[in-house]
Amino acid sequence: MLATEESLPVAIVAESDEETRKLIASLLEFLGFAVVRAKDGEEAYESAVFYQPDLILIELTLPIISGFAAIRRIKRETDLKNVPIIAISSPGAATNNNVARAAGCSAHLQKPIEFDQLETLVQGLVHCDRLAVVSCLVH
Repeated sequence: MLATEESLPVAIVAESDEETRKLIASLLEFLGFAVVRAKDGEEAYESAVFYQPDLILIELTLPIISGFAAIRRIKRETDLKNVPIIAISSPGAATNNNVARAAGCSAHLQKPIEFDQLETLVQGLVHCDRLAVVSCLVH
C-alpha cells in the first residue's frame, strides 16, 4: 500500500519524463490524491492492477509498453474497466485525441498541461467523496 493516508483517492501518473511526472504528481497531490508514479507502460499497468486507483494519467508514448498498449491492458481488467484514464500527448499531436478515446480514455490532454484544465477534468471524472472534502479544505 501507499505510505500515505489510506483514505485519500489514488492516482497513477505514468510519464517518461521525470520532471513532467513530478509536476503532474504535485498538481494531483495538491488536489488531494495519493500519487503512484510510473516511468513506463509496464509499471503503469502493474501499478494499476496493484493499487486499483481512482484515476490514471498516462503518456501515450511511454517506453517498454506504449501508453496505448498499457491503456488497452488496463481496460481489459474487470476491476479497472471504469477507472477514468486521461491520456497525455506531446504538443501538436491533435490526432491522438480520437485514438486515445478509441483506446478507452475518458479524456486527452496535450503538453504543456495547465493546472486549471487538469483540475476541471479531474473533478469531472473522479466522483469521490474524499476528493470533494479535500478540495474544499484546499480551496
